[in-house]
Amino acid sequence: MSRPHEELREALGAYALGQFDDELRRDVDEHLSTCGGCRRALAEIAPVAEALRGLEIDQLPPVGTTPPAELDERIRRAIPGPPRNARPWAPVTIAVAAAAAVAAVVTAVVVRDDPAPGPTVIAIPRVDVAQGVTASAGLVDHTWGLEIKLEATGLRAGERFEVWVVGKDGVSHDAGEFVGVASTKIVCDMSSSILLGDAASFRVVDAAGDQVIAGAIPS
Repeated sequence: MSRPHEELREALGAYALGQFDDELRRDVDEHLSTCGGCRRALAEIAPVAEALRGLEIDQLPPVGTTPPAELDERIRRAIPGPPRNARPWAPVTIAVAAAAAVAAVVTAVVVRDDPAPGPTVIAIPRVDVAQGVTASAGLVDHTWGLEIKLEATGLRAGERFEVWVVGKDGVSHDAGEFVGVASTKIVCDMSSSILLGDAASFRVVDAAGDQVIAGAIPS
């Protein structure tokens, strides 16, 4: 007994992937020999099926996470609905569904929920400040030198301030400069070529050379 045309057309995806028994394959082979529409549909499915066959899930590296909960809904929204009066399992619908399967597999592989780790900041426990100034500071140890993360309020607006790192040998190393802003917290990252192991302290001086912020660098 021959199978209905729609059943054979719906089987084209599994046929392209080689995922059914010999009896059904023979029926589809016979049908394809006489149905040009199904041959065209199979030609559209074949490239996607080939991509799926070449994807070896067991050899993909584990990602330690699961696809986002909204992935299924995003895929459904991305697939256009069938046009009015469209025939079921039209060639384009079959190809899009297979492509969505590929997208779901690839997305599951590359999704990362964990943000990249930031640099380790070494807190400076005590920061000395001039009257009316508040400040905090931290350090980041780099291979190229030392980064000072500085936050401060109360510095005079429009005045230029210089940052220096003092080495254990007493030599001062330039770490850059910034301009004060009225009634606003200043957040800046200053850099010096001196290495953390060679640094003893840092200091911020105003345009007159007076110290307004300073702190000892933990050894």
